[in-house]
Amino acid sequence: MKKIGLKFLPNPSGDGEGLGDAGIETFRDKPFAAVARETAQNSRDARDKSEEPVRLTFDKITVNVDEFPSIDEFREAAQICLDKSKTRNNEKEIGFFTQAVKALGGNEISVLRISDFNTKGVRGPCKEGKPFHTLAKADGSSDKDDVDSGGSFGIGKNAVFAISDIQTAFFSTHYSDETGECTLCMGKTLFISHKGTDGEEKRRKGYWGKTDSYMPLDNPADIPNWLRRDKQGTSIFSICMRSARKDWRYEMAAAILMNFFCAIERREMEFEIDDGFLKINQNTLGSLFQDVKVNQAVDLLNDRPTFDAAKTLYTCLTDEQTTIHKLSIPELGTITMRILLRDGLGYTLGIVRNGMYITNNLANFGEQFQRFPLHRDFAVLIEPKGKTESEWFKRLETPRHDDLSAERITDPDLRKKGEAAFIELATAIRDKIRLLAKTEPSSTMELDELNDFFASEKTRTEDDNGSEIDPRSFNPTPVKPMPPRKRPPVSNPGGEDDDVPGPVPEPDPNPDPPNPFPGPGPTPRPQKVVEPVLLDNERNLLSDMDDNTKRRLFFTSPIAGELVVEVEATGLSAPEKIVIKQSDDGRVENGSLIISSNAGMRTSVNVVFESGYAGPIELVATCRAAEDEATE
Repeated sequence: MKKIGLKFLPNPSGDGEGLGDAGIETFRDKPFAAVARETAQNSRDARDKSEEPVRLTFDKITVNVDEFPSIDEFREAAQICLDKSKTRNNEKEIGFFTQAVKALGGNEISVLRISDFNTKGVRGPCKEGKPFHTLAKADGSSDKDDVDSGGSFGIGKNAVFAISDIQTAFFSTHYSDETGECTLCMGKTLFISHKGTDGEEKRRKGYWGKTDSYMPLDNPADIPNWLRRDKQGTSIFSICMRSARKDWRYEMAAAILMNFFCAIERREMEFEIDDGFLKINQNTLGSLFQDVKVNQAVDLLNDRPTFDAAKTLYTCLTDEQTTIHKLSIPELGTITMRILLRDGLGYTLGIVRNGMYITNNLANFGEQFQRFPLHRDFAVLIEPKGKTESEWFKRLETPRHDDLSAERITDPDLRKKGEAAFIELATAIRDKIRLLAKTEPSSTMELDELNDFFASEKTRTEDDNGSEIDPRSFNPTPVKPMPPRKRPPVSNPGGEDDDVPGPVPEPDPNPDPPNPFPGPGPTPRPQKVVEPVLLDNERNLLSDMDDNTKRRLFFTSPIAGELVVEVEATGLSAPEKIVIKQSDDGRVENGSLIISSNAGMRTSVNVVFESGYAGPIELVATCRAAEDEATE
């Protein structure tokens, strides 16, 4: 019988290998979101029956140490590496292995189990070129059946190591081939180079399985129950799951929504998190985008822009008003473009491949898709139509599948062809958006700020058709400046104006003698004060081109109170008051507008003049102090 256990690769040359691993570090900052994204992508690529969705489950399970295979060997290796780290005084390694020894030293082991269903499984045997070998043993390579599959760099599998406190994962699969049903199970550990208990130098990489050949177990009877797959599909186990915020479930849910909303809506994928605590499918997708805890997790992940864009693109995907267009690009093929025009969508664009969101731009091809002057709000969803087009997108994807660049292609001729094709695609997308969303200026626009500089269309037409000589034919002559116009006299509420001459009263023939002992007497009652007000930012506009008795007035009062606003025609030789007949705010008294205003408040009011006038006007205002203030 072949021995089963944990065995590290020999290191006869004594190479020094540390904890650092580019593939793992890529996902270290957001490990739970990374695990959700990367494992889901791999499972989607292995879909078995197209009429049923791929189903993924993410469950936190607890394994008793008595059921954990080769627990003593794992503990021993972790302690050896900790001792070496202390000898080298390597702070990072000391911290890692101190936690590893602690995580392995308890009575229970915390494990994150990721299982997929309605997939083909990861087929073996475990030899180079086969999917199971790529999953468990290969670095930086990918072997998948479909040319347009989601993964292309083979580093997504490293996400499960980033979530493990001992950088250890187990892989278990069940599949069928020409020989019948097959089962494979293997573990992989990444520590540091060290000296084993046998005195031999070991590399950082160790495998759990058949110790004489570093091969996976293929007899279901040798596999612990919690690791064994009885149904077709694959399970990955992240051992000693790192401590996480209690809402790790919502972080995973947020990542799934952001990246797979297309596949979920099309019933190509379904998810369950923590024994069904969260279910993500076509029926729950819309409500989860609005879920409070999901949105809180988004903010913790600092992914708000991406999440909001995904929500908008989901609307574009499902709304009945979305229109579908085809872009034909030479050397690339046919690209499907969905566009929804609606206020509040912003300028949102997303590129999706194989049901997974990739990016919102083609910046490496000259288009960031950020500025769209004079365009309606829109949401645009871009997808390659078939496998040939999808393969082009796959070639250009970065390792994290979040950007596109022709520099990823090593073949110079193919790189040149790809760059030209995607530059043309970027231009075609921009042109189609411009055709569908570009707004044309309307015949009239309420720009009251420009009213001082431009006459109305009706006034300009009357001038063009009139008999007056074009004033531009005259030579300019000096004009004597007019003296500044005085504001209307301030009225005295007690009677006649103070500055209006009247009859002079005759002197009293028997005046009272002056009081030699003046004292307090009755205090004269203060008169109501009326103050002139200089309005700020006065503007006006003809509210009806066919009726010049109607105006819309804009102004800002520097003070609070009741304003008496008069309108004067300034296009005449001398200013004349225009009588206001009615208004839609305040009230009208003696041809003037009486309206209350707060300091700094912008006021807009529609008024009707007693007689028509289309020329320039000026507003003259006074402020009435409240009666109770005047009598205090």
